[in-house]
Amino acid sequence: MDVLHKLSVCEVEMGEREGFLVALGYVLRVLDFMVGLSSGLDEGEREARQGLGQAILLSSLIDNTSWSVLRPEASTSVLHTVGVFLRREQNATLKEDLLSCFSPVLWDLIQRDDNSSALKVLLQEYLQMPRDSIRTLVMSAEKDAVKRFLSHMHRSWDQLQVETSQASQKELQAMETMTAAFIHKFPRVTPELFVDLSQFIPFMSVSDIMSFPASLIVNDSVLTAIRDHSSGMKSLQKKAFVKRLLQSSVVGDVPTWPPYFLSSILPLLPYLPVSHFQQLTSQQLFPLVELLGNGSLDGVRGRHVLRTLFSRKINVTGDNIMRLGALACYLDPSDLGSYLQDSAVASALWQQLSQCISKGFVSAGGRLSSWLIPAVQTLNVSSMAPPELSALSGLLPQLGASFLLSLPSDQLLEVLSQPGLHTYSPAQAFKMLSKISKDTNLTMEKLCRLKPLHSGLSPAVLRDLQWAEISEAVHCQCWRTLLTELKPGHRAMLYNAMQEALHRDTKNTTLQLNCLLPFVPLRELMQTMSAEIISRSIGVYRDTDWSPHQAQFLFSKIHEFLNITSKSVRDLGHIAGGMSCDFLKLWTNDTDFVELLQFVSELPGGIRPALRKCIIEELRRQPKLDLSILSSAFSATLPVTMTERLSNASLRAILDHVQAQFADFLRLPHYKQTNLAEKALTELGSSLSEGQIDGIALDILGPLLPFLDGDILALVDRRAVALRLEEMKNFCLPKEALRDISALLTQKDLFGEPSKWQIGDVEHLGRLVFALSTKQINSIPLSVLNKDTVEQVLVGQRRWEDSIIGGVCITQCIDQHRQRQQTQSLIRGIVKARSRRAKMPVPSCADIRGTYPSAWTSTQLSRMSQEELKQCVEVFGQDSSLSSEQRRSLWVKLRQLLSPVRELSEDQVLELGSLVTAMREKDLQDTNLSNPGVLAHLGTLTDWSPKKMRAVILNVLRKRKLKVEQLTVVDLAAFGHLICGLHPSEIKKLSPYNLSMAVVFLRETSLPCTEQQMEALTSCFSRPQAFGPVSTWGPEVFTEIGTLAAGLPDMVLSALLQEQVGGITPEAIALISPKKMAVVFSAVQLSWLSVEQAWAVTEEQWAELDKEQRHAVGLAQYEGDVLLELRGGNLAPSSLSKDILTLCSLALHLFFWQLI
Repeated sequence: MDVLHKLSVCEVEMGEREGFLVALGYVLRVLDFMVGLSSGLDEGEREARQGLGQAILLSSLIDNTSWSVLRPEASTSVLHTVGVFLRREQNATLKEDLLSCFSPVLWDLIQRDDNSSALKVLLQEYLQMPRDSIRTLVMSAEKDAVKRFLSHMHRSWDQLQVETSQASQKELQAMETMTAAFIHKFPRVTPELFVDLSQFIPFMSVSDIMSFPASLIVNDSVLTAIRDHSSGMKSLQKKAFVKRLLQSSVVGDVPTWPPYFLSSILPLLPYLPVSHFQQLTSQQLFPLVELLGNGSLDGVRGRHVLRTLFSRKINVTGDNIMRLGALACYLDPSDLGSYLQDSAVASALWQQLSQCISKGFVSAGGRLSSWLIPAVQTLNVSSMAPPELSALSGLLPQLGASFLLSLPSDQLLEVLSQPGLHTYSPAQAFKMLSKISKDTNLTMEKLCRLKPLHSGLSPAVLRDLQWAEISEAVHCQCWRTLLTELKPGHRAMLYNAMQEALHRDTKNTTLQLNCLLPFVPLRELMQTMSAEIISRSIGVYRDTDWSPHQAQFLFSKIHEFLNITSKSVRDLGHIAGGMSCDFLKLWTNDTDFVELLQFVSELPGGIRPALRKCIIEELRRQPKLDLSILSSAFSATLPVTMTERLSNASLRAILDHVQAQFADFLRLPHYKQTNLAEKALTELGSSLSEGQIDGIALDILGPLLPFLDGDILALVDRRAVALRLEEMKNFCLPKEALRDISALLTQKDLFGEPSKWQIGDVEHLGRLVFALSTKQINSIPLSVLNKDTVEQVLVGQRRWEDSIIGGVCITQCIDQHRQRQQTQSLIRGIVKARSRRAKMPVPSCADIRGTYPSAWTSTQLSRMSQEELKQCVEVFGQDSSLSSEQRRSLWVKLRQLLSPVRELSEDQVLELGSLVTAMREKDLQDTNLSNPGVLAHLGTLTDWSPKKMRAVILNVLRKRKLKVEQLTVVDLAAFGHLICGLHPSEIKKLSPYNLSMAVVFLRETSLPCTEQQMEALTSCFSRPQAFGPVSTWGPEVFTEIGTLAAGLPDMVLSALLQEQVGGITPEAIALISPKKMAVVFSAVQLSWLSVEQAWAVTEEQWAELDKEQRHAVGLAQYEGDVLLELRGGNLAPSSLSKDILTLCSLALHLFFWQLI
């Protein structure tokens, strides 16, 4: 048995006799496999299996060259039998052993026979192997064998028919590993070897591409290989090849590049840095126009081509449109408007423009749509061929529901179920979803595919929904998405419909456990979950993605019922994340405490702030604990002083985590962000030794760059920055770094003084323009800031804000007041009169689309023509930044178009969006607003006056003939902000149970209620039908009610215990009135705040706190790092005492309080 074990890992390291036994042992295993499958096999196949055994025996006794003496038919039988073996063998380890030991031999046999089918089987098996095994297999083989194998694979690649589009994630990762191993096998890659590797180009890593010699990339055969495989490459790979190409001294200056060279790098041209692309001359670009038009040039590069080739206005003909291709999309929209009215070119032009919008080259809602939409709306959609309709996919939401409603409902359903469609506005979605629901048997599966219409959900649609047998595989992913992304009112509607469907089908009760439990209101969990039930179903519950406060409730329930130890807690899976601080402290002196910390830090979904604070305090009490056992996600949040104790390996793991999960990094306090960015720079070491941060360092730092200290930013190589401005446009630029970023960008060897900029400079910078000061933006010539250029910058900014990183950055790192000032400076030449004598411009709908509605004064908006206003109603309605005066001006004009108001349809109300808040109280009482699908949108609006909220509430109660106490969970969730239209006495009549069930949908809402209304709401929660007396609440209840916790009475808040304070959300902390915070929370209570809670304290709240309270908040913000707290205090630096003795005495007092 020991001999067989050694054979399984190819350890034939004994004498001749033992080696023979080892080989024989392997043969016996193969024979055992053969006997197991021999039933029903013909004689020839059994002989082939014997041949395989003999061949493997020989390969163990003699070197690989002896295979050449085998007859061709023998090698064929060997390959055939190996193929059968690999296809039928279920033991992955056995197959891996075979491939690890004998791959080079099999490679040789495959090459001799030119056997592509055997090669395909072999490649498929490689892709199932662990990544480390693939790497070991390649690295342990002889170089010549690998070279021959690569060469043969390159020649046979077309026959292998590798379909990467259908490959699994595991297979793609295996291909990447294999590619990297092949590259690393050879210290220097030659052009011949690169060509043999070329089929793996789409799987090459950026670091491997950057490691190729620059001289290699300029080789003609290499460039040909890159061009041939460019369609499968990612943009990052193309950018890497371009960077490496530009580092070659052979390439020379851009204006000197000859035509044949430009043709050879054509797929890479769209990724040439803008600073280089803008150097291309008209002589270079002219022969490439058609090729570039069929490519994927972005707006900056496309407009450069047009400006370079056509210094004057272009005479557009049908032939020109076809020749320009996508470049036509970058013509001035106002010029395109006249061509769209020309029947000779209109058809070709609108199809090309629509394709550009669908591909994301041009904004669907920008100025261009004002001319394109009227041209397309004249078409008969019923007679359009599928390709024509498909070309319009990006424009369809702008065309509106009326364009598609002439289609039969079945066809409409098919069109709108296509993947990748843009989202429709609530009004358009409501219209079309209502039609589809009435005219077809709409099932849950079909509704899931109608993602563009989800904002149009209503109770009527859900009521008519056909629920087939509910399948976890079909529904769960869709349900999770809907219950996460929809507005609160819609989530409540959908959750209610799902519960009803599940109760109708009692077979699916277990499905709810796997699928809907993370969305179950806490009140319902309290009602249905006992310790016995949880324990009985722990196999399901342990793997459920519970919210942190759900996990807290479940853990406390189990802890009452079972004796949980530091070891058994791991059996609870996700529920273990709900452990209390007291439970954790029970095991601080236990030998398994380190393993417990490691387990907790690695729990998926992160650690709730209060538990994290508890762990940090324990780590401070035990400074000898090895911090390397903590997960990189947790370690990234450690106090600054603790990061000094981390090993280099731990720091590298943290930095890898930060790069992969950058949104989490943006949620850290700024001082921690700066600390981690500087740690990353320290890791680079050598790049700073020359007094400059070079391109390699910039690539490694990536989005961490703006978080470096200003003195360090001054060391950045400006030429390297110029090559990476495209990447920098995606960076989050924190308010603290803007001055330094601005100084960097305006250096002479970058862009220089803004007063001397050209159009190409502003296009090149894009949203980075907002790094400049207001004064600098005001100095940019107005001739440069034309409508087209300004629109490009604003569209780029909006797209970035809509990204995950942009969304977090806007809320966490950016001064939004400053951002508005910068934007107003940028558009000043469009929205303001150019001189004192000039008239104030009156905007068209195109102007509104090219800027944003709130950029224009209420006077300018009131002077718009009714026709222009009518075209832009939805654009106005979707701008939440409009002032009450602007909305009032718009509504006064729109009311003339929409009278009588009482006859407004539901979709018209939705179309008005935020403008509804400008309607008169009488209008609000007359209009039908009772549909919960409409209320779900109105309830999210933030600019209601108390009287108007009251008018809407009375409207709903009257239309539906309801009393306040009859309002359901769905009603309360749909009301949202409008719940503040109820008087305190009416709020007290609400069903406490329904309100406690609805609060999960209201918990993130900042309600505009009075203090009396908020106290009335929270008093409902303290009734027995809800959560009971506040004194009995666990922290999970405070978390469940979210922002509504800010409305708890003063006496209640001042009596909270540490664990209860830990459950209050940071959003609720920020909403407590400043005077109330100063009165209800003592310095000791404020010291209990987590980092997230402490940094949520607003400037206004800070100003009301006394000296001791401020110190307590400061200690919480900096997690006890006293010196950092003294250096910090950026909320109100002048108010911080510099008396360290006072601070230390307070810290000591707090420490003794905790001991007590």
